[in-house]
Amino acid sequence: MNREAETFAAAETWRLNDLRNREAAAVMRRWQLTQFLVSVAIGVVLTALSYAVAYLMQWNVTFNWLDALAVGTSYSCTWLCVVQSRLNYVMGVISVALYSLLFWQAGFTALAAFNLYMVGSLIYGWFRWGRDSQPRRVRSLQLDRWTVGYIAIGLTIAAACMVVNHWFPGTFATTDIVITALSGVAQTMLDNKRLQTWHVWFVVNILSMWAFYHAGMFIVLLQYVMFTVNTVIGAVSWKRSI
Repeated sequence: MNREAETFAAAETWRLNDLRNREAAAVMRRWQLTQFLVSVAIGVVLTALSYAVAYLMQWNVTFNWLDALAVGTSYSCTWLCVVQSRLNYVMGVISVALYSLLFWQAGFTALAAFNLYMVGSLIYGWFRWGRDSQPRRVRSLQLDRWTVGYIAIGLTIAAACMVVNHWFPGTFATTDIVITALSGVAQTMLDNKRLQTWHVWFVVNILSMWAFYHAGMFIVLLQYVMFTVNTVIGAVSWKRSI
């Protein structure tokens, strides 16, 4: 009788744990779907707002589906990063592919190549980030081997761009190289959930705004203004989660 009671109790405990796990998984799926839909809405609204501001400022801007989709998916991806949803990598792959084509057409060769590199980085980040139900914790950067690694990544990307410049003079502008190298560092820090990723992205955004202004890419420029604001929001949000 005691053995039967123990077996029944163990089976009941397993059933209750399984029920709780299923309920937790359902809650997580609803949260993911909600954040995804919110991110899409943010992308649509902010992209429309960017075009509205451009027209009000009487900038020489015409609607372009490539611009709009690249900008919108990038807004969506950024929001998903702030709320620490792993789905940011799905939206990110779509966004970097669109931006690679956009930058190539605008003459930003290094940024176009970097966005293709980002596809591989985003695949790495998908696995490194961890499931939303068991996410990797946000950590602050320390003076350790990771810091050395981030610096090495930036220098390697910059060196690669300069090597290409040596063989094909004028391919990459200096600002283009700096933005590309810093973006590589910031993305790797983001994949590993280092708080200071937002600080590096802030610098990247400021430099990018200057470059896009001189290139006449005003819709993308407006996006990076909003990205700069978002780096502050992201830093505060991640800081609170530590």
